[in-house]
Amino acid sequence: MTLSVRQRIADLARGEPDRTALVGFDARLAEEALSWREFGGRVADTASELRAAAGQGARCCAVVPADNTLPAAIGIVAALAAQVPVFAMNPAAAPAEQDALLRQLGRRFARACLMDARLRPQRLDLPAGPEPPAGADADAVAYLLATGASTGIPKISARPGPLRYDPARTPSLVIRQTGWRTGQRTLIVGPLYHAAPFTAFVDALLDHGTVVLQPFFAPQWTVELVRRHAIEWLQLTPTHMREIAALPDLDPASFASLRAVLHTAARCDAATKRDWIALLGPDRVYELYGATEGIGVTLVRGDEWLARPGTVGRGFITQVRILDDAGHPVAPGVTGTVFMRTPQRAVRSDYVGEQAIRTTRDGFATVGDHGRLDSGGYLYLEPRDHDIINVGGEKVDPDEVEAALREHPAVVDAAVVAVPHQVLGSVVGAQVVLRPGASVRKAELAAHCGRRLARYKIPKQFTFVDQVPRSGAGKVQRWRLAPQHENGTTAP
Repeated sequence: MTLSVRQRIADLARGEPDRTALVGFDARLAEEALSWREFGGRVADTASELRAAAGQGARCCAVVPADNTLPAAIGIVAALAAQVPVFAMNPAAAPAEQDALLRQLGRRFARACLMDARLRPQRLDLPAGPEPPAGADADAVAYLLATGASTGIPKISARPGPLRYDPARTPSLVIRQTGWRTGQRTLIVGPLYHAAPFTAFVDALLDHGTVVLQPFFAPQWTVELVRRHAIEWLQLTPTHMREIAALPDLDPASFASLRAVLHTAARCDAATKRDWIALLGPDRVYELYGATEGIGVTLVRGDEWLARPGTVGRGFITQVRILDDAGHPVAPGVTGTVFMRTPQRAVRSDYVGEQAIRTTRDGFATVGDHGRLDSGGYLYLEPRDHDIINVGGEKVDPDEVEAALREHPAVVDAAVVAVPHQVLGSVVGAQVVLRPGASVRKAELAAHCGRRLARYKIPKQFTFVDQVPRSGAGKVQRWRLAPQHENGTTAP
């Protein structure tokens, strides 16, 4: 039997009123905890106000500035309980980006209610857009999330709704395979406006868990929260994992309570993956490849990865097909576009507005990622066309170069980008973040890469920067990289 979010939260609040539902931090980083009685009451009150503000039959959505705070968490759950479509928005996004996202919302909704820090819905007029397409019922949306963080082109993915609690599907079957248990203690590290943290947060609460919200990522703090709250399940990005693994004197005992770590979002370099497998053991490290749009997923456990380094796993209740530019299947080992198909009953999100997910006639869909399958059906991702650097006809994967640079003891982070070249068309340019107090010559970095990479992959220009622009999911935002690089040193 399925339940509405409102009924599920009310049942949990009545069943164990004194049990902790949510732990967060105020503006001074003082810890605050809400019992199920307190959390259920605040959700019910906020949902009633929001439903009244939205109006019956109105094409209205709730916009929640989704920082990892208690008010944001309550606002999200209250909107789901009120069955008002909720858009979890990045409160730190640039004004131009927020305007672009609000214009997209205006293509589907007539207006919005902005949830402020006091959980009071404020009317927000959306830019008028064209009439929504036939069948685009605003009330048939549960939540909306922004995507496109690696390209800089913001778009909104809408999850059909209303959301309901189903004990057989909350969380999804694939997440159940990653050490998840009903009633567990879950730490949310990534921002709630990203898909994986958002869905983990909602699923953990509906599945009678206790959720700890970390308001911003600091590696030592994450380790301390895991230890102090005996966290049992954790979702991270490869960026989080790299920074935690680099901590001095990292004690595996701090993670004794963890049943599993699931990493998602960006591609994970082999060194970081091996560090975590050594830290936790291969049976507690999982990787999931999917998309906000919900077209399908693959899953791989640490021991499978060790047997096939670099794989993101096999389809989980998902068929995976690699197609060439003409739409024809390719042989194992050949790179093409990744298409996936899930059973008809699976919930798939779509984009708000005129954008659409590319699909085949027989129901396979893609978000444009490239990859290849081995003979065992394991998927290996390759860089997208817009990320590949073409050096005189040779193809360079930015992730490979960045991983090589991060192996240098003076380097904490790096991002590479194509730099125009008169003869070759492009060469590799690198933006490098050094560890505090470290120094290194550009020639030394070039030589370091030369011992690990083919000659055409070695960066020809280096720029030292304070930080690499990354999304909240840890993806490099290449369009934000400075187009001009200092003159670097050509490798010998």
